[in-house]
Parts: sequence; C-alpha cells; structure tokens
Amino acid sequence: MSNQKETPERPITDISIYVAALSATYRPASAPAEATHFFSTSEVFDAIRGIDPSAKVSAEQVFSALRDAGFKFCNRPGAQGLEFKWMFRER
Repeated sequence: MSNQKETPERPITDISIYVAALSATYRPASAPAEATHFFSTSEVFDAIRGIDPSAKVSAEQVFSALRDAGFKFCNRPGAQGLEFKWMFRER
C-alpha cells in the first residue's frame, strides 16, 4: 500500500484542432505593422469555449499552443495601457 497522496489528474485536451482552425484563417504576424488582428489570450480562450463549451482547455494551454504555433504577442501600437495581445495576419 502506498501512503502517497494521489493528485487528481487533469484531463488533457488536444487543442491543436482549435489552433489548426485558427490557422486556416490567420497566420502569425512577425511585427505589429504586419498584423491585421490583435487578440488577447482571454479572447482566444473565450472563442474556443464559445465553439465547444465542453472543451477542457485552460488559458495557459491556449497561451502555450499559440506560442508553439509561432504566434507572437506584443503591446498593440497606440494602446493607452500595457495589454499584450497576439498578432494575427489574415490569410
């Protein structure tokens, strides 16, 4: 018998299908001047949950998936505050 506390495992959701769907319309922009759209991690997360409310996805997973897919984020030019958003270029 083991005295180790068992930690509940979080179900792993493959979010590559959501990133692939996003990539069908947008590609990563390398600079703010090249971007046609700016989305926050929360906006992408909310869009995924809007499409599939049963998706077991966290904002951290969305952030990592976008970064791994080559998307970059920056402070939007002309912004009045410090709010980083992902840069997208429409295909």
